[in-house]
Amino acid sequence: MIKRTIFSSIVCVLALSSCSSVGVYSVESNATRLRNAPTHVWVERFSAPMSAFQLGERTASEKRVLRDEIVANLARSTAAQIRVHAANSSVMGPTSRVSPGAWVVRGQINRVDQGSRALRAGIGFGMGRTEMRTNVSVFLVTESGLVPLMRFNTTGGSGMEPGVAFGLATGGASTVATVASAGLGSLPGVSTDIDRTSYEIAAVLSVQLQQNGLLGASRTAIQPHMRGQLPTTVNLSRAIPAPLRPH
Repeated sequence: MIKRTIFSSIVCVLALSSCSSVGVYSVESNATRLRNAPTHVWVERFSAPMSAFQLGERTASEKRVLRDEIVANLARSTAAQIRVHAANSSVMGPTSRVSPGAWVVRGQINRVDQGSRALRAGIGFGMGRTEMRTNVSVFLVTESGLVPLMRFNTTGGSGMEPGVAFGLATGGASTVATVASAGLGSLPGVSTDIDRTSYEIAAVLSVQLQQNGLLGASRTAIQPHMRGQLPTTVNLSRAIPAPLRPH
């Protein structure tokens, strides 16, 4: 009976995690007739006005430091996901040499809300959930400048998973221990939103290359999760928080 309860709890957690994932919407593409895969994908650090960040009761300097960390982590994570699922990719720096045939990913963070870790850990099911919104543009580098290829938005957050109170209601102390030890009530947060957002950005690029027969054999093809729709595939990158995901 205990095993059945624990199994049911895990299934519920995974389902809710998937529902709280990041979604893509408003995709506009001029890349339907690409002839060549990108020679490289350069990811610029997203613009991020301080007004977009809801980071709790912190000093202005602390918020600026957190903002800068989020921007840097999103760029690094996006480049890493693109390398796996689309093409060779790096974060653009001041000395980067961008040549024709490359792509440039550019975007803006429109909202980051850290929510409440205490509510996520204790109750869950959306209480205290986080939120991240971005808009993204992808350009082809040519001799005459940047040519728009696609643009889209992402939105979503973490925190639909049950917290410790769910364990008390469904399985007693043993279930609480299982959930708490896994960290499912408290680990999802802004860091997971960054991870999921970068995964979906890479998925949009991946599907464009797939549709044009340009995705390399060494890349893992994925599809973006469109907002308001169930994911076309169940995968660990959407269902399990990044700190718990096998690498």
